[in-house]
Amino acid sequence: MLTALDFALKDLAHDRSRSLLSITGLAVVVASYLILIALANAVASSLHATTLSRNLIVIQNDVIDPSDAVLDPSVIQAAEELIPGTIRRISPLAFRHTRVGGHVVQLRAAAQADWQPIHQLELLQGGWPAGEHEVVAGEGLALANGWQVGSVVQIFGSDFRIAGIFRSPGVAFASVWMPVDTFWRLFDTQHLYQAMIVQAAAGVDPETALQRLENDPRLAQAYAVYFEDNYSRHNIRALQDLSSFMSIVSGLALLGIVFGVYNASTLSSVERSREIGILRGIGFARPTVQRFLWLRSTVLAVLAYFFGLGLTAIFLASQRALAPLIVLGVPFEMRLTTGMAINTFAWVVCLSLFGAWLSTRGMFRQRVTALLSEA
Repeated sequence: MLTALDFALKDLAHDRSRSLLSITGLAVVVASYLILIALANAVASSLHATTLSRNLIVIQNDVIDPSDAVLDPSVIQAAEELIPGTIRRISPLAFRHTRVGGHVVQLRAAAQADWQPIHQLELLQGGWPAGEHEVVAGEGLALANGWQVGSVVQIFGSDFRIAGIFRSPGVAFASVWMPVDTFWRLFDTQHLYQAMIVQAAAGVDPETALQRLENDPRLAQAYAVYFEDNYSRHNIRALQDLSSFMSIVSGLALLGIVFGVYNASTLSSVERSREIGILRGIGFARPTVQRFLWLRSTVLAVLAYFFGLGLTAIFLASQRALAPLIVLGVPFEMRLTTGMAINTFAWVVCLSLFGAWLSTRGMFRQRVTALLSEA
């Protein structure tokens, strides 16, 4: 086996330019698959479908990322005027994407008194912020980054202590929360919110509150009012669809291994049909020659795999450092796990063998004389 492997490596080195071209082409396919599957896993692991309350959410219309929205003060005033008859309580909410401890995350801010009764944050560890430089982190975000109660993270150039770890429904679990007064001091903004959560008054059908807000001329066509659970489920469904789509596309990308190996093996076999005929003519059995060609193709694919693995690692490292991925307001960090790498390696080997088998099965049905007669 080692002799055959050594012979296959020497055969690939004999035609360096073509071998490098084939390896590069297959490496791109491998890297594409790994990046797509890393994205699919990042999205899937961030899904947290939970039924929310019947609160309402008011947000600027046709805005995909909540941090891009702007809530006009007149919209807040429109909701306040319905208190206490139709609306019991409102909670304006601020969003921003920023680096927290070296990772780009969604930072949320609201009046701290609203965190539990309106936003449904459930404290798991530690306590709520008691000082100016304290925040709380969602359990998913804390787990992904190894944060614990007492950890110090840097937000917008200032050090903050993580006072507690919380659990929440929807996609808010992947965020860091701070009191809104701290938020204004930190970013020195114009005190503009991005969205508003509304609770209907006791005994009032939330649908009634929704209709009264929608019909207010100050919301006009610029703002939309949703039930919070519908809004959250819509985002979750979109993330699920994205995850499924990425999985399908990554599978199709992996099929490129079959076609790549098939083309490389076919071209090599056709050009060397006379040499293959000579080997069979001097006594090499057909399975022996065929297995050598399969080994050659597998070595080619394995070299491409490691090249592609390196390309993927470089891309993911640069993505985390320079261009963080944010989908529907949720930051994702794509990671290449050991399990993903091992699984991909197995697929590469199996698919390369299949591609090599496809490329050689026709040739080995020919007689030796037919192979020798070819140029």
